[in-house]
Amino acid sequence: MHFQEVLSQGVRNVVSMKRTSVLDVEAEFRGTGQGTLQTHGPSNGSGTTCEPSVSDLLALAESALRSVSLEGLAEDELSQVVCGAGRLKALADALTLRAVSGLEALRAGSAREALVGGAKLSGSSAKRVTQAARQIEEMPNVGRLVDCGELSLASVFSLGSAAKQCGASVVDGSDELLHQAATRDSGTFGRVAKRFAQRHDPSAGGDLLKAQRNSRKADVFVGSDGMGVLKGEMDPASFGVLEQAVDERKDYLWRKDGGRDGTPDAVRNNGQRTMDAIFELCTGLDALTHEPLPADDGPRGSRRLPTGRIIAVTVGLVDGTDRDGSCEIIGVGPVPPTVLDSISPDDRLVSAIFGGDGQPLWLGRMKRLANTAQYVAVALRDRGCVLCRAPMHRCRLHHADEWDEDWGPTDVENLVALCSSCHLWLHRTHRRLVRKVDSYGVITWATRLRSLPGGASTGDLASCDPPIATADLNGAAVGRAPPSPSTRYTPASGPGIT
Repeated sequence: MHFQEVLSQGVRNVVSMKRTSVLDVEAEFRGTGQGTLQTHGPSNGSGTTCEPSVSDLLALAESALRSVSLEGLAEDELSQVVCGAGRLKALADALTLRAVSGLEALRAGSAREALVGGAKLSGSSAKRVTQAARQIEEMPNVGRLVDCGELSLASVFSLGSAAKQCGASVVDGSDELLHQAATRDSGTFGRVAKRFAQRHDPSAGGDLLKAQRNSRKADVFVGSDGMGVLKGEMDPASFGVLEQAVDERKDYLWRKDGGRDGTPDAVRNNGQRTMDAIFELCTGLDALTHEPLPADDGPRGSRRLPTGRIIAVTVGLVDGTDRDGSCEIIGVGPVPPTVLDSISPDDRLVSAIFGGDGQPLWLGRMKRLANTAQYVAVALRDRGCVLCRAPMHRCRLHHADEWDEDWGPTDVENLVALCSSCHLWLHRTHRRLVRKVDSYGVITWATRLRSLPGGASTGDLASCDPPIATADLNGAAVGRAPPSPSTRYTPASGPGIT
């Protein structure tokens, strides 16, 4: 489109002037003593210059944007507008970064005044832009990509964060990293840049877990609306422990607010309970009253998983025969094998043997409730809720063949992980889990309505099921004959796993 070409060329001209010394910000400010930018160019013989001023170019860009009309455009044309506008924004951001660099060279702090007062950025955003402008001066390859409009401002921030951790020269010298910065969206590239910085962190000595811990950070501040803000990042091993503590406390508050039998959202919503759980864990005070919590205040009853983390690691990684073996914290995800170095004498080591199809060895039980060993086996197999993929520490075990109605045994092959929400939904809607195993041994789960009284079948799978999930390490279903009624044991009371 014509307006995109005109505007792109205009902004490119302004940016390239700084790079080729046609536009000398510092000299012009000193020479004129004014707050305007002037340009120099070859004379055409009449005493006028051929190069347009910066103000003229910016006015041209503004005029081009104002003249755009979207009326009557088709889908493809509107998509082109979105893509073109994104490109123009990247070029405008490049111009801003170069101008900020020039302002800071003249007087420290002047860039913040312009960004907050003129560009209407927040103080924190102005600080990030100023810092990024300084870093670009140390990374010429990044600077060239910025000037070409190849990098979004968010990707520039990600490169700057990586440079702070592993050095500007390391980031600027990585062709692969810069290629990904120019081709990936800013959200995906942010994760790529973070992993790159962790791998090249000189203080970690090649230890990825140590590098991740070196990357931990948190910030506590008051936002522009007066609300307190708490945000932070930490290594996955530490986060796994923290997440379990917060989720357990949040689940307790949910029950305290009314839980399943009331209207807990009338007291506070899920996000508020998460914040209140963190507050209570940190301070020991009730989040609503700010009174000290009683000594016995907290979750009660049997835990769904053993306290702490479950780390699944292949035996080859432990004995050194397979350095590429997997190491994973159940509910968190893959972690560096060096997490095993932090195992204390109080930690329990449990070996588990799986069949070729990924199914744990059979472990049966004549009682309704699964034991700890069965919890661990199911956690290793399902990795979380088989319907919504909630992490394992939020799950309880469900009998695929019901204990009461189907005489389903409490065996590993009949137990399946479901989060509390999916488990409750399954029972309230009178549905049952259906498991299918493909030719590769991968299990796919869905649900359908139970058979009607008298043996009538409901037929097809229900259309209002929660999302169907496929587990990663699964085995084929193993059929077992139901035990006789004389061998059944029904607990008199207690939290049931059904």
